[in-house]
Amino acid sequence: MAKNPLSPTRNVDLRQIVYEKIKEAVVEGIIKPGERLSEVELADKLAVSRTPVREAIRQLAQTGLVTLEPRKGAYVALPTIEDASDLYELRAHLEVLAVRLVAENPPLSELERYRTVFASMDDSTESSHYLEEDSKFHSMLYEASGNKYLDIMLKNIADLVNLCRHYSVENLSLTILAEDHVKIIDALKKRDAPEAERLMRIHLERSREGLVQYLRNHPEKTAERKR
Repeated sequence: MAKNPLSPTRNVDLRQIVYEKIKEAVVEGIIKPGERLSEVELADKLAVSRTPVREAIRQLAQTGLVTLEPRKGAYVALPTIEDASDLYELRAHLEVLAVRLVAENPPLSELERYRTVFASMDDSTESSHYLEEDSKFHSMLYEASGNKYLDIMLKNIADLVNLCRHYSVENLSLTILAEDHVKIIDALKKRDAPEAERLMRIHLERSREGLVQYLRNHPEKTAERKR
């Protein structure tokens, strides 16, 4: 059974633990985009008082994962089409830089492992499996860039992207997405930075289009937030 981050917590650093648990639930889609965050319900599930939950929600609002609406409460953020485009534009610039740095000294064993993983995927693959491996792969690239500030910035952006990623892949072919990864990996193994950068741009643009299409097909989500 998958671990549920919204399980009772016991820790001396309670505020940080509560923050991490709620953040994980948001990013993993357990608390879905547009859904209201109830301090009472979260405190009950985590077996804590409302104070650390309230502080965690405020902290999440600073990251952009949660939106605070006067007299309405806190909601998991759902980006608009313009937000999604802006987010992916920033992600593309930073991730292309990460790929360029990785190509200088590629982690060959890790790349080969991920190549095997993605080469085995097609449209019959469970989307949850693809998303899990995709997240790990990109996180590995951020760390392998060797630039800790770039790593932090890209992981923060990834959290925002992941809010809708569970839904946006329904419009995309997992076979094509997996092939994108294999091609990027092959370019990195050859230390071909220009080709790896080009392929990453194509892959991220494909992902952006998938997210934009999802948002365009679900305008009611944004409308719910405005009421």
